Amino acid sequence: MVWVDNDGTFSSAGSIVLQRGKPATLDVDINPTTSGVHSAILNLDDPGYYGIEYQTMNVVVAADQFTAGNNYSVVKSGSLGPGQYKTYFFNVPAGTPALKVDMTGGGAAVGAGAIRFLRWHPYGVGIDNNGVSNCYNGAAGGCSTGSATSRTVTSPFAGVWEVTVDARRNSDAVSAPFTLTVSILGATVAPNPATVAAATIGVPVNVPVTVTNIYGAFTGRAVGTTLGSASIATPSIAHGASQIYNVTVAAGSTSLRATIGSPSDPAADLDLFLYNCTGASCVLAGQSADGDSEESVTVANPAAGAWQVQIDGYSVPAGTTTYNYIDVFTNAAFGTIAVTDANAVRAAGSSWNPPVAVTALTAPAAGRVLFGTIDVRTDTNLLIGQGQVIVQSVTP
Repeated sequence: MVWVDNDGTFSSAGSIVLQRGKPATLDVDINPTTSGVHSAILNLDDPGYYGIEYQTMNVVVAADQFTAGNNYSVVKSGSLGPGQYKTYFFNVPAGTPALKVDMTGGGAAVGAGAIRFLRWHPYGVGIDNNGVSNCYNGAAGGCSTGSATSRTVTSPFAGVWEVTVDARRNSDAVSAPFTLTVSILGATVAPNPATVAAATIGVPVNVPVTVTNIYGAFTGRAVGTTLGSASIATPSIAHGASQIYNVTVAAGSTSLRATIGSPSDPAADLDLFLYNCTGASCVLAGQSADGDSEESVTVANPAAGAWQVQIDGYSVPAGTTTYNYIDVFTNAAFGTIAVTDANAVRAAGSSWNPPVAVTALTAPAAGRVLFGTIDVRTDTNLLIGQGQVIVQSVTP
């Protein structure tokens, strides 16, 4: 057994005994010491005969990890000549709110070079157009997916993302330096939910909250939202069963959302359908029906009147399962959540306490509560965290 072009990532026994017609197992240890692509050829060579009897290619990708030790930010530097490129890999954890890529390098100055970065989904699909004029810093053509030097993916798919950096073929620098900074961003709001037991119409209620940056540094602030009328429950559904929730949407509402999730049977597959019943018949307005139970549908500026949410227990291996349910329509008539905050640099792990005042203007219908959110947004208005606010009762 001979390894060819092995950088030390692969190791195995030096020989193996093969008997005709009988399979044999060769254990290969894989231990990359650096991130990136590692490959080597394994030759099976019987010294008693001429030539190589068998040959196989072995390739592994060792992705960079986002950790507290690197402040959830990985930095790569290098230089590129015309037509050259470099490839990097990053492991994005499940539930990450945002994946941000920043690049310095290239530019309009003579001799700075024309450099760009491109992002690739864990499935291998390109996020950015790789056309010859797209997203170069230091060349005309613009960037169809955002800035040439900074772009962010919200709710990125968990897995290994690839980022390539390349210099254009006509780059005007023999060796153009660049720095690539890849970060994951996210923040929490505590308590979540923040509960107001009782509010008086028109009287602000101060709600103490703590916002914490749980990932990489960012510049941003906490912002308030408009209140809405919500129905929140934890019902149970059986395999093959359907449940209907009726919602009467008030005039002037700006959005209607129905969401389910967190089933007690983790293998359950529940589906959600939202119907507009404000006309002569109910019309499907949206659906969310993939292979799990985390489903949500949002409709902007819904018509006033009757709507229906249908939940189907498509597959419930346990027979029955509970799940979290909420429907909420947002309307300025219900009131606001006001947050006094401003954009500032938020270091990894830092916390702050923005003043929050909840003002209810109208009581919701019986059996419903007022509901809103405190959002954490970057200075480019990217949502990277959210906390719920629930007003349980409203009095005149």
